[in-house]
Amino acid sequence: MRIYLLMLFLIAVTAAAVPVADGLILHFDAGDISGLSDGDELSEWQDSADDDTVSGDAYSQVGTGEPAYKTNVINGLPAVRFERNQEDVLVSSQFALPNPSQGLTVFIVCTGGQSGSVERAAQIGSSAGTASHLMGIDVSSNTSGCRYNNGFSLTPADSNPVEAGQFHIGVRQMQDGGTHSDLFYSCNDLEPENIQANNPSNVITFDRYNNDITIGTGRGPDGQWYPDFYEGDLAELIIYNRQLITSELQEVGDYLSQKYSLPFTSEELLIDETGGDTTVQEGGFSDIVNVSVSTDPAGYPVQITPEDTLDPSQTIISPSSITIDSDNWQDTLSFTVTAVDDDFMERPVHDTTIIFDIQTDPSSPYYGMQPSELWVDIEDNDCGSQGFSRQDLNLDCRVNLEDFYLFADEWLACGLPDPECQPSALQ
Repeated sequence: MRIYLLMLFLIAVTAAAVPVADGLILHFDAGDISGLSDGDELSEWQDSADDDTVSGDAYSQVGTGEPAYKTNVINGLPAVRFERNQEDVLVSSQFALPNPSQGLTVFIVCTGGQSGSVERAAQIGSSAGTASHLMGIDVSSNTSGCRYNNGFSLTPADSNPVEAGQFHIGVRQMQDGGTHSDLFYSCNDLEPENIQANNPSNVITFDRYNNDITIGTGRGPDGQWYPDFYEGDLAELIIYNRQLITSELQEVGDYLSQKYSLPFTSEELLIDETGGDTTVQEGGFSDIVNVSVSTDPAGYPVQITPEDTLDPSQTIISPSSITIDSDNWQDTLSFTVTAVDDDFMERPVHDTTIIFDIQTDPSSPYYGMQPSELWVDIEDNDCGSQGFSRQDLNLDCRVNLEDFYLFADEWLACGLPDPECQPSALQ
């Protein structure tokens, strides 16, 4: 089976080369930590985000433990290990959000919590723990998602994609003024997880001032640490003060996938020639071409319209277009290609190409995709039951001296071997 496969462009990366920089305010990468050996305690984790106004360096706190720097944890790269029983916590100084009205987008690469209880890997927002003015990043092995200190948006325990002790790429996005039920949360792809909110209509508000980031747990409205200390390894945490569009989310996800050798499903548009090629016959058999996408288009249906590139068209394609949406994206969707049964004497097997026009919303990861053109071989039928012979150079449905004359004439015109002087009648 031959498949034409189109994938979103993967970015070649180095250790700290986050591919999307616009709106990046906080970046904690264990690979940027220097001066420590395996097992050393980490008292300061520097924020490596550049060209922003947020200073997010996080420090250990009096009365809490310090996480450990661990080498060669994932794909040869280090991570920071947090232990729940010693209440490891790192906290930044207060900072101002540049654009609180733009909300937050968060990427995290870490293991699922191993205690079986609520575990919060990080919390960003109100330094006082003010309810609904922050996002708490839960990575529990029973349920995961976000808490807001007065409610949650969590995956049901029986469908939680996070596994204890296993690394994953988590994506969270919350708009300012959104409700608890508006949280976008996905794991190892961009398909939103089913979440349950216990206060679904509560509104999230991000403040401009008096914000901080806590890594290892969260802080309650009373200013005290929550008991939801994290038990696991954290490799990277990336936070944007804006809503990344889908293509940008995919770009950052691909970066993390390549860096840590973790799965992150790329959106793919597949054109599948069912028999390995596409061959049709004038007045005879047709062929089938299947089309599909690799992930749920969600709110952005994808319309695929094929077009024969020759004029006049050599094929009839049915249906004229296919729209793929959340209801049918896992179904088998097919175009039927049929040859136009004309009266023109063409080659025994001539061809055409089909191109595919892709229409979708600019926010869709499928926006801008352009599959390769598809070649169609067409068997002619204009010489009746006897069919065409390749030696019939003058296309009169007979092979005789006239055809030999054409062959000899073209041959003599090319005295030297030269591909560009191949007899035109034989091409």
